[in-house]
Amino acid sequence: MVRRVILLNERFIPPYETGAALYIRPLLIGTGPQVGVKPANEYLLLMFVTPVGPYFKGGFSTNNYVIVREYDRAAPLGTGRFKVGGNYAASLRANKLAHDNGYACEFYLDAKEKKYIDECGAANFFGIKDGKYITPKSSSILPSITNKSLQQIALDLGLQVECRPIPEEELATFEEAGACGTAAVISPIGKIDDLENGNSYVIAKDGKPGPVSTKLYNTLRNIQYGIEPDRHGWITIIE
Repeated sequence: MVRRVILLNERFIPPYETGAALYIRPLLIGTGPQVGVKPANEYLLLMFVTPVGPYFKGGFSTNNYVIVREYDRAAPLGTGRFKVGGNYAASLRANKLAHDNGYACEFYLDAKEKKYIDECGAANFFGIKDGKYITPKSSSILPSITNKSLQQIALDLGLQVECRPIPEEELATFEEAGACGTAAVISPIGKIDDLENGNSYVIAKDGKPGPVSTKLYNTLRNIQYGIEPDRHGWITIIE
């Protein structure tokens, strides 16, 4: 279905090197004629595509985030690990709050204890320090194929990869940090403000993306564009 929908909409694929892309969204919805809270007995799988520009209008540049405690994106052992529409609905008020206060996006701590880094809005978090790529381990985080790809590239570049709980106070120790996901690939983090506790974790001291984040971003983008060799079989040629 993915191959077919791309070929049928080939005319909408943005030109090479424009920074835009053809976004692919598979969607599974229950369609069974029933009333009540229970799994559907019939489903419809559909696939749609749309041209999209860069997720953040500033492109590959630092963005500022704000920790939001009064809203939870997802709870441990809930649906946060799955691509469910309701997960987006749960983030809308927090996202508006962040935007209204001049931030690019909201930043979530774990829903159970409010001690550990969870996600950056709808994106995974990673931090760089001491030659390590560090990303949170949590049962409420959506596994990101972009994060997984970046972890492999980090290993290729000689970094160590750690997936573990990250306490909020560790934010002060990161040399670089970013949000990663399909649309933005990497959005480098300039600072993360904790307005409730009066803390501001300034990560990009000069306001610019760090060298490791830049290398990770350029390497993954170059693989996607066919500039660098695909060593891990990630690319599918459709013709």
